[in-house]
Amino acid sequence: MPADWTRRRTLVTLAAAGLAACVPDDDTGMEPDTGDGTEGGTDAGTDLDTGGVEDVCVDRTGAQTAGPFYPGEPQVRMDVRGGVDGVVIELDLQVVEQGTCAPIQGAEVDLWGADADGDYSGYARFGTEGEDFMRGQQLTDADGIARFTAIVPGSYPGRAVHLHVKVRAEGVAELTTQVYLPDALVSEILGDLRYSEGAEQTLNGDDGFYAPDTLLVASGTVADGVVAEGVLVV
Repeated sequence: MPADWTRRRTLVTLAAAGLAACVPDDDTGMEPDTGDGTEGGTDAGTDLDTGGVEDVCVDRTGAQTAGPFYPGEPQVRMDVRGGVDGVVIELDLQVVEQGTCAPIQGAEVDLWGADADGDYSGYARFGTEGEDFMRGQQLTDADGIARFTAIVPGSYPGRAVHLHVKVRAEGVAELTTQVYLPDALVSEILGDLRYSEGAEQTLNGDDGFYAPDTLLVASGTVADGVVAEGVLVV
């Protein structure tokens, strides 16, 4: 992981450039190679024609089901791993106001997901009663950011690899949704031995719940872990 990962204030700008709000042509979640050793459009000196940052925030992030494995608000913690092993993901989620893209401070963000085998904590069907791995809550900071350390979840039948999210902020309706990782990155991760008990990969486009506005901008490797970021409009 980078020792000083400081992209936090760039999230809305990235989304405005089409990185978080749209599916890239190659579904990598990363900018194309410009041929000069930098990723196109992300260099601080590059002049991006975004069409206006606010364009990203015209529509509220689409709601998706919480699924059957949300027993209630999780404990407050940034590192939600709870002892499970897998490829580490450092995730920044920025909560912004619909229409203005203004960051919302003090929003509660719940994050939960499966372990490397595709199992959720706290349920008899998985043999995980009394456990609370891969569940946590954070408050957004002055930049609207909630930061989490988790693992990339494993795969289970019929679903693309995803993380569940709930957002509660004063004066707006609660948002329940799911966020997704680029297919190529997931494919590499699921090839790791720690994910061998999970199901075969379901591509994002083959998952009936998937929506392009919840594809994370993400990069990384099995060895180094993943950094990812996304924008949630409420």
